Amino acid sequence: MTRSAPPQRSFASGEVSPTLAGRTDYIRVQTGAETCRGFIVTPEGAVTRAPGTIYEGRTKDDAPARLVEFEFNTDDAVLLELTAGWLRFWRYGEQVMGPSSPYQVATPWSFSQVKGLKWIQSADRIFMVDGAQAPRRLSRTALDDWTLDLAPFTGGPLRPWNTDESVTVEADGETGTVTLTATGGDVFDAGMIGSVFALRVVDWSDVPLWTGNTDFAVDDLVRYDGRVYRCADAAATADKNVSPPTHDKGTVLSTKGGPSWQFRSTNTGLVEITAVASGTSATAKVVDRIPSELVGAGTWEWAPGAWSDLYGWPAAVCLHDQRAFFAATPTEQRTVWGSAIGTILDFAEGVNADQAFAYSIAAQRGLNAIVWVASSDKGLSIGATGEVHGARSSIGDETVSAETAAFGVVATVGAHHVQPIAPSGRPIYISRDQTRAVELRYSLQDDGTKPRVLSMPARHLGADRFDVIAWQSSPLPIAWIVRKSGDLVAMIYDPDEDVLGWCRVPVAGGVVEEVAVTAAPDGGEDEVRLVVRREIGGETRRHIERLSPFWGLLTGEMKIAEANHLYAAKEFVFEEPATKLTGLDHLEGETVLVWTDYGQFGPFVVAAGKVALDFAVNRAFVGLEDKTQRLRPLDFYAPTRTGDGMGRPVKLSRIGVRLLRSAGYKIRSVMREWGKADTLGSWIERRGGDVPGELVTGWSGVDWPNVSTGFAPQVTADIEPIGAAPLTILALTPTVEAQE
Repeated sequence: MTRSAPPQRSFASGEVSPTLAGRTDYIRVQTGAETCRGFIVTPEGAVTRAPGTIYEGRTKDDAPARLVEFEFNTDDAVLLELTAGWLRFWRYGEQVMGPSSPYQVATPWSFSQVKGLKWIQSADRIFMVDGAQAPRRLSRTALDDWTLDLAPFTGGPLRPWNTDESVTVEADGETGTVTLTATGGDVFDAGMIGSVFALRVVDWSDVPLWTGNTDFAVDDLVRYDGRVYRCADAAATADKNVSPPTHDKGTVLSTKGGPSWQFRSTNTGLVEITAVASGTSATAKVVDRIPSELVGAGTWEWAPGAWSDLYGWPAAVCLHDQRAFFAATPTEQRTVWGSAIGTILDFAEGVNADQAFAYSIAAQRGLNAIVWVASSDKGLSIGATGEVHGARSSIGDETVSAETAAFGVVATVGAHHVQPIAPSGRPIYISRDQTRAVELRYSLQDDGTKPRVLSMPARHLGADRFDVIAWQSSPLPIAWIVRKSGDLVAMIYDPDEDVLGWCRVPVAGGVVEEVAVTAAPDGGEDEVRLVVRREIGGETRRHIERLSPFWGLLTGEMKIAEANHLYAAKEFVFEEPATKLTGLDHLEGETVLVWTDYGQFGPFVVAAGKVALDFAVNRAFVGLEDKTQRLRPLDFYAPTRTGDGMGRPVKLSRIGVRLLRSAGYKIRSVMREWGKADTLGSWIERRGGDVPGELVTGWSGVDWPNVSTGFAPQVTADIEPIGAAPLTILALTPTVEAQE
């Protein structure tokens, strides 16, 4: 007989895959658990009870909703609630109101389109794309004054220029409203209305190049660097004509004593199509003056706009290196368009590094569509359904441009359409099959970006399909992931400390449909909000609920009574002790617990929107209890003198539990034998102080509950919270005996 007490001093890996249960040599197993449901692990190794939620309101008409973060500053954050056809606004848990009802703005999106939205924010504006309609711009003038309109792009972008010299287009004027006429084939379509169209001069024989030391007369035209200029003043002598004009607007004196030049046009005219009469005739509004050479004379160098109802609209967008990158229309599913630097709406193409450009990614395995673009610390990441590409400058730290962009495949794991998160500049995305979370991380050794599957230690959690992901940086580095089933999963990730932990976070029977993270009002800890579908009183309701703060409980900054582990809860703080807790209509008919500064009370059934205590309290949380929370360590390891004890009968004689500021828990033994149901011991409850409510005091230290088993091939234990009581476990030390 061999007795040992192998401690588990860290739970930082959280719940690990059943396929790893035999890998006692693997660090993720040594610091993992079989079940970690309703708990959060910390980088320090503790496992603490998951926070509850605070009820803040309901979505419009209880409809499915998407939450979009709008953060102008760390202390100025608004949450956008998008449902089918409508947009509403929340600020730090309070709904923005109009004169008599919630302030709202009509939108053109169905909910399926809302689910596919991608967006970027620039100051007080958000630009949104859905791949089906023209991009929209949402602008904030005041908290209750928002405008949603079409994004006013300038200069493009354009499709590839026509190369068929037999098909030409001419205009009947240079400015204002003009008629475009095509010859040699159909060019125009009603789906082009609202999009741009460009015409470029091919034959410059009537406009000479500017040359120095040349006499010019008033109204003489010259061209220089693709621009046309008119001599605007009296003739100048040749020796005063030494500097070419380079401006793109107005009239400028090029040299002292020399001629003044009026900018006329570039070599390209740009219009916005306003009506289409036929395939060969369209009406347009001139945006950039049409060169006079194209009035009454056709050019075969023309290009329609890349984005329109005819060719489709972009489905992805991100900000990177002061550019906006849009991508993936139905007709150009693998094209990325970059705006001019510093002007994210300017898509006028050019040859300079700061001008807009477009790039079509060559396909290696079929035409896998781009589903997202994301900024990273080493360039631009581009997710497609079959692979992920990277784009970075080929010249040192220069910006990505038409001349410097180097594209290449960085991961062969295709991408799901949901926008990645990018903590520390390293994108983390959901795989195309939605079973994996993949990080793109720069490898110094390979001088390139490499993929890492972060979900490998808990691969079983991806079997239910990951669907939505959001990143919380404070107080803990956590990726919150919603699964298709509506379960919430937390991935605690700190690569600097080699911490990677996975936990399941149920919400008292609710189905989580959406998660979003915004800064707190004081710029401190991030706030996590959920859209939770619940059945209340036989009705389907969708709540907006905020995860309660919990980190302060571990550090001592938060009092035990301030810790909330109930769901859809309402918080009460009274100036004078009170017994009546009202305003609970959102939980009408539900069974709730009450956690107070005098401990726990209940259960109660909410009636007429209230519950009544028989003891007055100063503060309270009233909400739903989640009874599925459980921590089950992996089987307790029992070495023997002759080696590994696997398969040898073992028994648990006692167990030490190191606790931190915990008010109560219950524990039972678990014996297991292949082919038989688990043998479960009786629950042993361990509580703090028993005063009017119970579970009032948070204790720290080592507890030795009387937990033991007989001999069995495998033994472990279950640990669960009691009611709403806080619970944090720092370590376990089981004493086990193994038969030789």
